Amino acid sequence: MQPENESSGQGRRSFIEQARRGQIVAATIETIAEIGYAKASFVQIARRAGISPGLITYHFAKREELMKQVMLTVHDSMEQALSSRAEGSESYRGALRGLIEGFVHYCAEHPAELVAISQIAAAARDAEAARAWSEEQNASTLTELEDMFREGQELGEFRDFAPRVMAVSVIAAMEATPAELWARPDTDVTQYAKELADLFELAVRRA
Repeated sequence: MQPENESSGQGRRSFIEQARRGQIVAATIETIAEIGYAKASFVQIARRAGISPGLITYHFAKREELMKQVMLTVHDSMEQALSSRAEGSESYRGALRGLIEGFVHYCAEHPAELVAISQIAAAARDAEAARAWSEEQNASTLTELEDMFREGQELGEFRDFAPRVMAVSVIAAMEATPAELWARPDTDVTQYAKELADLFELAVRRA
C-alpha cells in the first residue's frame, strides 16, 4: 500500500519516508530544469536521485501526484522566504517592499525551482491537477494583495487607486522577474529588487 500524497497523511509518514519524498522532489526539480518537463520521466528522475524508478512509484503512484508535490514544495519554500522578509514590517509600504524584494531574491537563489514550476504550470494532461492548484494559489495571492492595498488605503497610508489593478500589476511585474534574471545572469539582484520595490512604493504612496 502506498503512502498518502495529501498533506493530511504527512503526520503518519516516517522520517525516512519524508526524507525520501524530499529527495525525489529535489531530483524532479533538477531534472525538469536540466532537460525539460516533457522528458522528465520517472527513469530520468530516478537516475538523478540515484534510486530505482520503482521507489518513485511507491511514493508517487502517478506522475501527476509528483508534479503537484513539486508545486506544493516550492510554494511552501517561497512562502517561508517571503514571510521572513515581510515579518516585522511596521507599515503596509514596508510589507509591500518586503514582498517584492523577497520574491526577487528568491528567484535569484532558486532558479531551478522557478523553471520547474513554470513548466509544470504550462503543461497539459498529467499536470492538470498541479496547474489547477497553481491557478488557485495565484488567485489567492491576488486577493491577499487586494486586501492589503485596501487596508492600507483605509488607514490613510496609500493613495486612492483601484486595489485590483495595482495587485494585478505587482503580480505581473513579479512574474516577469524569473525570465529577466535567467536571460541576464549578470543582473545586480539587490539593485533590481530595490528598483522594483521603489517603483511600486512610489505608485501607492500618498503625495
